[in-house]
Amino acid sequence: MVKVLIPRDSEFCLYKNECKNLYEKVQHKIHDTNTFEFICANTFFYMFLDDNKLIGAIYYFVDEEGKLFLNGFANRKMHKLNLECLKMSLDWFNTDIYAQSQNRASAFCLLRCGFKRSKENLFVFKKGI
Repeated sequence: MVKVLIPRDSEFCLYKNECKNLYEKVQHKIHDTNTFEFICANTFFYMFLDDNKLIGAIYYFVDEEGKLFLNGFANRKMHKLNLECLKMSLDWFNTDIYAQSQNRASAFCLLRCGFKRSKENLFVFKKGI
């Protein structure tokens, strides 16, 4: 069963270093120049675990135009769990959600979760409110 932790949860500190190391390892692939501490403190940050094993994290933020964007990172070879976590998190917001994909694997994941391509590497999940 997937467990979700946020930075305020007491258990978060048990996995924080592992999550930070994963973020720093893939940071160049997700094109985020912010520090791990910054994204934990300034975004809607969610860490996902499966049987106390780190899957990865998804974080949401509002851009300068007021649009809700997501970004995330995960351990390799957990595609099915990544899809489950992303789909779960999409229900937590009642507005359109945007994402930029820098690689085919991320684009595929977004498309499988119901996002539609808006531009070359920009995707949107319409909430239909």
